[in-house]
Amino acid sequence: MEPPKEFLDSFKPAAELFNSHLSQGSIVRILTHNDADGVASGGIVSRAASRGGAQFKTTVEKRLDAQILGEVAAEKPSIVVLTDFGSGYLELVAKTLPDVDTIILDHHMPMGDPSPRVVQVNPLQHGIDGSRDIAASGVCYLFAKTLDAKNADLAPLGLVGALGDQQDKGEKKSLKGVNTLIEEDATAAGLLSKEVDLIFYGHETRPIARAIANTTTPFIPGLSSREDNCVAFLNHIGIPLKTGDRMRSLSDLDEDEKRKLFSALSSHMVAQGCDAKTVHNLIGTVYTFKKEEATTPLRDGREYSSLLNACARMRRPSLGIGICLGDRGEAMKEAEQTVEEYRRKIGGYLDWVRTGDRIKELNSIYVLSAGDDIDENIVGVVSSILLGQGILKSTKPIVSAANSDDGTVKISSRIAEGTAYMGIHLGKIMQEAAGGVNGAGGGHDNAAGAFIPRGAEDDFIRRVDELVAKQWSGS
Repeated sequence: MEPPKEFLDSFKPAAELFNSHLSQGSIVRILTHNDADGVASGGIVSRAASRGGAQFKTTVEKRLDAQILGEVAAEKPSIVVLTDFGSGYLELVAKTLPDVDTIILDHHMPMGDPSPRVVQVNPLQHGIDGSRDIAASGVCYLFAKTLDAKNADLAPLGLVGALGDQQDKGEKKSLKGVNTLIEEDATAAGLLSKEVDLIFYGHETRPIARAIANTTTPFIPGLSSREDNCVAFLNHIGIPLKTGDRMRSLSDLDEDEKRKLFSALSSHMVAQGCDAKTVHNLIGTVYTFKKEEATTPLRDGREYSSLLNACARMRRPSLGIGICLGDRGEAMKEAEQTVEEYRRKIGGYLDWVRTGDRIKELNSIYVLSAGDDIDENIVGVVSSILLGQGILKSTKPIVSAANSDDGTVKISSRIAEGTAYMGIHLGKIMQEAAGGVNGAGGGHDNAAGAFIPRGAEDDFIRRVDELVAKQWSGS
């Protein structure tokens, strides 16, 4: 695509401010969101700061609020950088950091008026879709590249966040929009190759059974997180696991074997209650990072994003930041263990949902009330999987609630991609409904969230149900 000049020019004031602080020896205070996109974003800016000779401190947060920003203000920083959040908290930032130079690198809907000390870079301000065409990690990558062209080697991290935010909405599950410019940088640097194939984690590096078991997008009931079941499945359909003494990977299968595997997986998923259309999510564009070790999860773009997401959701985000900073030793080992724990948790949560008839259908939405039974950091992932499997037979959004460890309730809302184009904007709905119960919310049109007080769940859900119906009728 043609480079969006106005958007690219918008990075210059932020880069000038950042560089001025580097020249003064300022410590760079970085806050970022606790998902794959957020960790990749924070990692990119941390590396840019390090390469610029600056000291930095990076923390990963599930949200911004007055307490968190107040604690940052107490540190008396010279400069704060907010990545993958901040645009939805402009007035809060102005109130809590009135005398601090702040850079916001985000792709969520801006709300409120920024203070004069805030420099915001957001694709939505330039007519670019932040839900599908560039993630926060892409914004942070372009920022880092504006600082120094040598930071072009961080392009893979710019793509990892986009894949983590499921922006592979283009033809054959490819990235699109401004993401393709980042792809071009990665390809030109010899860091990226692409091909269309079955999408399993570890496409060319993992034994077939493990690759299927490690795949959670889409989640394959009975096979995801169950390598023993995958071995039995492959033996049953007659696909050899080995060539001689060597375990075979997906890339070793011939075309007939791939067709046989796809057909068998399709039948299996439909038998498990998944919509027939969802099986096509098994085929798409595979992103391979050529300079990463072939035996690690970092070789595959989607697996890399899942690893960062797992570290964040399992409350070990420092492992993900360390990997983004280049640690391929101890942090890598601990991160891989964390991914295994994360997958087991997701499998257990999905079993809990599927076996207990936990989902309630209202007029305009589905509701999953998880309470303490699903970790607040993972309830959104569970919602996305339920939506992606096609088990929910209506086009209605799903709204999930889980108790937070700070005494509030974490809300996660998701809607199918096609429905998001029919007038529904979950970010606006979350903002309005949460505001009505003394909470806070926001996000994208197809994925959004909120935090509300305990005891306000019924009122909040009623408001969301009414607002979805209202937006739908007005579309």
